[in-house]
Amino acid sequence: MKFLHITDTHLGYHQYGLEERAQDFYDVFDEAVEIAIENKVDFVIHTGDFFHTSRPSNAVILQGIQLVNRLKSASIPLFLIPGNHDRGNRVKDVSPLHILKDFGANLIEHETLEYEGIFISGIKYLSKIAIKKIGSIRPILEKFLEQNKNGSFHILMLHQEFVPHFPNGLYLSKEVPDGFNYIGIGHLHEMIKPFKHENCTVVYPGSTEFTAFSKNEENVPKGVYLIKENNGNIEYEFIQLKKRRPFISFEFQEENFEEIVKNIKQEIEKVRETSHKAVVVTLKGHIEKLSLKDLHIILSKNGIVQNSDNVLHINFLLKKKEEAQKQKDIFSLTSKEIDIEKELKNLIGDEYLLNHVYEVISTAKSMESIDDFKNLLKENPKYLEI
Repeated sequence: MKFLHITDTHLGYHQYGLEERAQDFYDVFDEAVEIAIENKVDFVIHTGDFFHTSRPSNAVILQGIQLVNRLKSASIPLFLIPGNHDRGNRVKDVSPLHILKDFGANLIEHETLEYEGIFISGIKYLSKIAIKKIGSIRPILEKFLEQNKNGSFHILMLHQEFVPHFPNGLYLSKEVPDGFNYIGIGHLHEMIKPFKHENCTVVYPGSTEFTAFSKNEENVPKGVYLIKENNGNIEYEFIQLKKRRPFISFEFQEENFEEIVKNIKQEIEKVRETSHKAVVVTLKGHIEKLSLKDLHIILSKNGIVQNSDNVLHINFLLKKKEEAQKQKDIFSLTSKEIDIEKELKNLIGDEYLLNHVYEVISTAKSMESIDDFKNLLKENPKYLEI
């Protein structure tokens, strides 16, 4: 048996508000589908965040259908679960992934499917509030194992926060019972080398494209896992995606800015030798005397211009030193842990309204930036309706 494990493709993500970035997310997803077809896999599993939002545009939905149809034309089944980005809200709507079911995708939200003698189980993303209400996901997973009475090869798909990758997350040893053969997990955007949990192989492929600045994510490759199973023995191969957008980042210091500019130019030239895509440059750190306008002018004079052949976007993660200190002071004053759910219950008596507020908060938390959330509110005024 041979299958491909993909996760966190975030189809339709217009990062930095750019159409080029949305196209990047499609390009690498399409490349992953091509890898599945070239390797003649038996099936593909996708462990959440197929789409970047639960309200993808018509154009993005058509892209998703096209990708599913490519697999279907190659007689390769696709099994997927909803992630936190594309699961749909819990009160009024369903995941947009239901649309893909009509085109051959096998959507698993809280169930087990049997395919060619293999058991494939999964649950959609559950928020911390939802898990707190049910207590644990372990009883759900135990019921999945009970359905596999013959002890067949059993795959579990999850899209959850687990310790140590998420400090306040779930514990794998506590939540996942022994009995599964393969646990594929999404949500973490960094690829983690597969490891053993009890008698099971746990795999985190990471996102297929760079989604948000993170030192850990920056330093690991983007790709998918090709899994081969023979008589219970599992072999895995991480295949890097070649169509991803190149990202480079630099620590910023005003006193050494000329040297930094020189290094940026050299790194851009180096990256462009192996990639046909323009680079995204990130500058991180603090500024004192210069403004962002000053930085743009200096970079431009040195040929580092965004929306050019060599540079798609310049991402400034810079703050005035006094602003950073103010944030630190504010944090020290508000470091006392607050039970948000308890406070909301005290403020809101109506259960329907409380659920509505939870939904809005959950949606806001799934967004990468305030601009993403603003755009969602503009397109979906229902979130502000009571």
